[in-house]
Amino acid sequence: MERRALTLSVLFSFLAMYLVWQYVSEQDTQMQDQYGLETSRVIVVASRDILQYETIRPTDIETLRVPKAMLPKGLIEDPKDVIDAVASVPITKGEHILDNKIISKNVYSGLDTQIVQGRRAFSVPVTVKSGVGYMVRPGNRVDLATYFEYKAEKSNINEVKVFMQDVLVLAVGRTIQAEPPRGVDQSIYRQAVEENQGVSPVEVRETLDFAKDDPVYRTVTLEVTPRQAQILAYVMTVYNDDPITLLLRHSDDRSVDRKLTTNLYAVMGKDSFYARGKKTPPAKPTPRTKFFDLQGDRQIGVGE
Repeated sequence: MERRALTLSVLFSFLAMYLVWQYVSEQDTQMQDQYGLETSRVIVVASRDILQYETIRPTDIETLRVPKAMLPKGLIEDPKDVIDAVASVPITKGEHILDNKIISKNVYSGLDTQIVQGRRAFSVPVTVKSGVGYMVRPGNRVDLATYFEYKAEKSNINEVKVFMQDVLVLAVGRTIQAEPPRGVDQSIYRQAVEENQGVSPVEVRETLDFAKDDPVYRTVTLEVTPRQAQILAYVMTVYNDDPITLLLRHSDDRSVDRKLTTNLYAVMGKDSFYARGKKTPPAKPTPRTKFFDLQGDRQIGVGE
């Protein structure tokens, strides 16, 4: 009887150990699935505080690996779907950037929706020379320089000045967007892919993107403040014979520092004839006094 009870006890002990092991294994599998590295995904988060209606730049975002159990709905995995979009709400540093927090600059909106609130769109005429060989595209950032001629101190002054820096290009010609839709419009893109089975996703993106390649355009539309718009209007009105020259910047270069004006003196340098001017004739030598002649009460020197 005692042996039987001992045997049953041992069997129940092994059964309990097996059930505990099985439970722990199931829990471990679930934990690995929910919080493991293999099932985690990379999502886009803000690397700094982003204001409402502010355009999101490459330096404003970073990626973060998040476990499956903590993945939010509407997540965005590809940073390209966020860059150049506009924040529809304020986004705090470290916060997940979701598809309902950004407004896409896309084919379903006109130029007015591309402009950040409080700013204005202003078009300037360009040529192949002043427009960087027609290689400026929407989303680029440029500096503006032009030729100034005016009178000062009874002389004509000629100078070239970079008078505006780090200006966003909204459009070139009639091209507003050079890339496919982004952000919240990814649902439209996915729906279009499902409706066009057998068609390459790249072709679907190109179909959704109305912006065609315009190799030659006559205007570039810039996003400026009202004050900058006044300056541009003045420059184009007073100096309308000289086109404004665009200087293309790197997309991550946001530095703004005052540039010195350039004139002929700055180009030629101090060793130029322009800087030296005409040579003055040598001074006449003073004749040496040979003797003094007493005339009246004064001695008058008489030269050789």
